[in-house]
Amino acid sequence: MRDSYDLVIIGGGVIGTSILWNLKAQGFKGSVALLERGDALAEETSAKSAGAFRNLWGSRINMEMSTHSIRFLSTFEKDFAIPIGFHQHGYLFTFYPEPWEKIKSYKSTFDETGVRTELLSPDDIERMVPGLKAGVNHMEPDIVEFAEFQPMAGGLYGPDCGSFDPSAAAKGYIERTQREFADSAEVHLRIEVKRIEFEAGKAKGVELSNGRCIGAGGVILAAGPWSMQLLAASGFHDDENLPVDPIKRQLFITNPPDIPGYERIPLVIIDRGIYFKYETGNLQIGRADPEQGPGFEQEASLAYYKDEIGPYMQERIPGTEHCNVKSMWGGLYSVTRADHNGILGAHPAYDGLYLACGWSGHGAMVAPAASQALAELIVHGSYKTIDASPLRFERFAEDDLVVEEIVI
Repeated sequence: MRDSYDLVIIGGGVIGTSILWNLKAQGFKGSVALLERGDALAEETSAKSAGAFRNLWGSRINMEMSTHSIRFLSTFEKDFAIPIGFHQHGYLFTFYPEPWEKIKSYKSTFDETGVRTELLSPDDIERMVPGLKAGVNHMEPDIVEFAEFQPMAGGLYGPDCGSFDPSAAAKGYIERTQREFADSAEVHLRIEVKRIEFEAGKAKGVELSNGRCIGAGGVILAAGPWSMQLLAASGFHDDENLPVDPIKRQLFITNPPDIPGYERIPLVIIDRGIYFKYETGNLQIGRADPEQGPGFEQEASLAYYKDEIGPYMQERIPGTEHCNVKSMWGGLYSVTRADHNGILGAHPAYDGLYLACGWSGHGAMVAPAASQALAELIVHGSYKTIDASPLRFERFAEDDLVVEEIVI
């Protein structure tokens, strides 16, 4: 490792690795080092995510970034010579009557931004998801009342949405970078950054946990849920720091129900934000716990599945009561408190500090577009492909939030 670099990237997940490749691909001539504290790249949030992608959003910036990223990922295997499990199985959101009226109003915006969508009737939903019952007449009245079930009024389907392996993509980015730019791009594992160093309001390098200091002309922070903690250790006050919390999310793998056709279902979102998709002979199921507080604890809870997911699945899809949990894991979202959207671009108070943080669960799916945008900003001085300025850090002080209605 050198004593100094033109740029240092903190974080070796799919965001950090894609930024490294995009910087060099955009023509950055200086030296760049990516520092990852783990034993391998993309072992934390990238590896523990659901690996899903969608361009069904309520905000234009998310629609544009996700659509661009989907196109990029669709040719990733050919372009980077590595399989990433890219599969466009589709996404299906289901809605109760009141939110359904609002969702229908988004159709024109989807069309304008090139996002392919279909509005589905309850009968269409039932045909797309075998065994699912869109109504509530099959449920016991007391269960309907207690769990606040409502009939599904409609569904929003995105045929271009699907899944991929973010960890494989991170590996692909690095392998291509090392093939093409080995003389000026380095990757260092088991290197933990203790703090970012500043001088006269400008980033000047990083201090490592072993006490060594590495100089840098600029620093890119892509450390996921640990980004806010690192800035606090670097002396940032609350108004300068990221309004981001680490929040645990859990995923569960079960056998599929004994219902034919599950290998063809899209990723489906039903009552209470429960989502599931078919994956190599199993179901992957998750739900964001609205009561989950901030913290770095990641242990998955079987009781959570049995209490908060399984009962709702089996009421909506009779037969899923026989879906038994085979494995489970927890991971961390870096959740931006104000609007649950990423923070991308230069920090307004510190020259040379660039942020790619706070993705709130959709970082992997927008990584190609977000990393290209940041590389354009650094290399060319402005965004060229997609105007990512709505994700600037200043939006919080300006009360110009990225309002997002379609979330899970």
